[in-house]
Amino acid sequence: MKRIIGMAAAVICGASLSAMAAAPERADLKADKAQAKADYTAAKADCKKLEGDAKRDCKKEARATYKATKKSAKATEESRDEAREHQPK
Repeated sequence: MKRIIGMAAAVICGASLSAMAAAPERADLKADKAQAKADYTAAKADCKKLEGDAKRDCKKEARATYKATKKSAKATEESRDEAREHQPK
């Protein structure tokens, strides 16, 4: 009986530790997305100084950069998740 309780405690501790390890990585993803949004907002503000086609092109470039940054952050998170799944237990 003690052996079963000990094994159950070990499983529970292992599960909680792996959840705690994932929390900082999720915080990194959130921070990366927040930084991308801030950069996008700043770039759009810079575009307001321009006129005509230059303004339109500036906004397109800012939007493209924003999307690429978010996509990169998402890909990084997915690769971390995949690596975590393939780690030996």
